[in-house]
Amino acid sequence: MAEISNDRTARPFVHLIAGPTGAGKSAAANELARVTGAPVVVADRLQCFTDLVTTSARAGAEARGVRRYWLADRTVADGDLGAVAAADSLVGLVERLGRQHRFVIVEGGSISLLKALAERRATLPWQLSVRVLPLPAYGDYVEALTRRAQTMIAPPTPDPSLLEELATLWADPRLRRFAASVNGFEAVLEICAKYSLDVETIHKQVPPAPVLSQMASLIALRHAEHGILQSYVFTEIFEEQIPVQVSDPGVLVRAA
Repeated sequence: MAEISNDRTARPFVHLIAGPTGAGKSAAANELARVTGAPVVVADRLQCFTDLVTTSARAGAEARGVRRYWLADRTVADGDLGAVAAADSLVGLVERLGRQHRFVIVEGGSISLLKALAERRATLPWQLSVRVLPLPAYGDYVEALTRRAQTMIAPPTPDPSLLEELATLWADPRLRRFAASVNGFEAVLEICAKYSLDVETIHKQVPPAPVLSQMASLIALRHAEHGILQSYVFTEIFEEQIPVQVSDPGVLVRAA
């Protein structure tokens, strides 16, 4: 394991936790934040959308006693936050937090955003370490993602369901292309086409249990496919460009 620099002139000390969707990034970041008192910056472009809190897993990432910051608060109607703009927002937010905190945690799984961040590594005025979470065993991974998809389809009150969020977007033809590009939505649209279900009223319908089961399974498979790609990309870009892997909170606290 590479050692962290003890140069205390650089601020802030930033620890990036990257990895596949559903691999436990939020849990790892929250646990480290509780130990260190550091704020968490969420490097995820989809979680910027306040009208997609369930689909993006933004709602489920909240944790008591942890200060979490998103790159922006916008709606889908505002348009996508591009990778360059997202990287600008991430760098600016980390630097602002770094004026108040010795240690900042960055958690994320956005491929385009983290690639943009890695490309800027040489110009960042940070001490930076990276932990890339491993891809779980495939069977366990799909099982966990299926359980998460089931919760998204029928979340606890008062959270909106993934189906509600999709129906709201689908009611506006201008937003349909974006909706169809989101992994969870894409799977639901495929099931709706297969069984002739009305997308705009899918949240008000009660599809048979086997159909809902197929929907959750397909959402999980789409997320697993994306997670495999994330794992490949993050391992490649961070092992080559930022070869510091740290998982011991004590090491991080002492370095910061």
